[in-house]
Amino acid sequence: MSVKLTLRDKEFIVKPGMTLRDSLSKIDVLPEAVLATRQGEMITEDEILQDGDEIKLIAVISGGYEDDKTEAVLLGINGDEM
Repeated sequence: MSVKLTLRDKEFIVKPGMTLRDSLSKIDVLPEAVLATRQGEMITEDEILQDGDEIKLIAVISGGYEDDKTEAVLLGINGDEM
């Protein structure tokens, strides 16, 4: 009896019956750092994982601009081309 979690090229095996949130904690992954899907459908952190589930974890990437000038150039402000 097991659940397989896949993040990039790593696979983790956890016990069924726990929530996605608890399973992420066991493998040291922050819930806010990934989106989880089962059979192509997104699932939430409170979803109970069942025996045989294969959960794909997709890393969430976020970021921003270093300064206002960089943002202005990227947005094409001040007549600069992108």
